[in-house]
Amino acid sequence: MNPNTLSYNHAHDEARRQLRRHERDLQWAKDRRRQQERELAEARALLAASPATLVWTPLTIAAVLLVADAVLVWGVLNSSLLGSTGFIAVWAGAAFAAIVIAKVTVSLVRLHGRRRAARKRVQVRDARLAHTQFHIEESLASFIDGHQVARATR
Repeated sequence: MNPNTLSYNHAHDEARRQLRRHERDLQWAKDRRRQQERELAEARALLAASPATLVWTPLTIAAVLLVADAVLVWGVLNSSLLGSTGFIAVWAGAAFAAIVIAKVTVSLVRLHGRRRAARKRVQVRDARLAHTQFHIEESLASFIDGHQVARATR
């Protein structure tokens, strides 16, 4: 064996591996905290917007589609392109109107659900941030301890 070569230090290698894991845990905890702060800002913005403003867009789109549908059915019935089968255009128009109304209803229910979730997120804000802060502090302590172990095993 060559006396000039250094032997492989398994303890140091394991300590460095643990240190990298603790560093990843700390980074995850900090990223999670940033994500929670972004979600909280989005929730506050959603709650700050008036309900009328939020409902305006889906209702406007639905109204435009329903008016366009009514105009199209009226035009087909008055053009006599279908002859005596004009009832097909009426049924198609009614089906389209039902679909539009169903989609608007689903959109408004989703909006209500998002606002309810945002309200809950704002209410539990302190508990979530405290829990994440606990993870940050624990990860930081583990990282510092791991750094000291890695240095001591050199």
